[in-house]
Amino acid sequence: MLSRLAGNVFHVGSAVERTDVVARLLDVYVARREPGTVDDDRLVAAELRSVVGTAGPARDADRTATIDALALDRHEPASIAAAVGVARDHARRAREVVSSELWDCLDVTRSRMPRKIAPDRAHEFLGWARERSALAIGVVEGDASRDEVWEFFALGRALTRCASTARLLASRLLEPDVVTSWSAALRACGAGEAFLRGRDHAPVPADAAAFLLLDEHSPRSLRYTVHRAAECLADVAPACVADEVGDFAEVRAALDALPREEALGAVGAVGDRVAAAADRVASALDERVFSTAAPVL
Repeated sequence: MLSRLAGNVFHVGSAVERTDVVARLLDVYVARREPGTVDDDRLVAAELRSVVGTAGPARDADRTATIDALALDRHEPASIAAAVGVARDHARRAREVVSSELWDCLDVTRSRMPRKIAPDRAHEFLGWARERSALAIGVVEGDASRDEVWEFFALGRALTRCASTARLLASRLLEPDVVTSWSAALRACGAGEAFLRGRDHAPVPADAAAFLLLDEHSPRSLRYTVHRAAECLADVAPACVADEVGDFAEVRAALDALPREEALGAVGAVGDRVAAAADRVASALDERVFSTAAPVL
């Protein structure tokens, strides 16, 4: 598969997943969060920016400003609007390998992306963004052959979710000993209902940590996502990124070896290590595999 096409498909998967990730984070930590002080809101905004990977400092005056920046600002690379635009643009460049259904889904989503929303409609908008992301993913998972196109799309999704989940677990948004903090983290990762199924109690920190880090069956757990990314890398990663892939494999092995009873105490360190490894792989792919050389004049 041409590196140009592989890169475009990878970035479609990554951007579609980022849409879901940022929408869930904003919904849980901003739109539906209980009112707090100005300082609390600014701390949450700063930590959210760190989790979603934006480079700029947080200068949000209030919750409305945070939603405007991370949901609607087309010039903020970490925002939902920017992710939708990236997914649509990369799908256009890979039209020969992207299905018409996926292209139509992304094109319609981009055309319907608002430039402004009322504060009391934020939850509704963020739900819409999650639904559009789920629709795009469903089109690929339901129709695409399990070939290299699917592998690169799945790899983009897996590395993005892996890095964002890991950064959330290592951030100050999560207070490891606080039950309500774990409840919020589970919902922000899309794992709240899956965790509670079969349990008759609120999240106990140790159980919640073990679930989000080590559960083998939940696609929202860090272990599941790391394995999914590692499987895709084993299938399609070229030799020029072998060192980064090897480092990622070591992180996967360390995560597999972590006892469940130690998950709570290790959550911050594990999050930092996994996020760094995922970011290194993504950067190496961009720099050495997907980049297009400038034409020789």
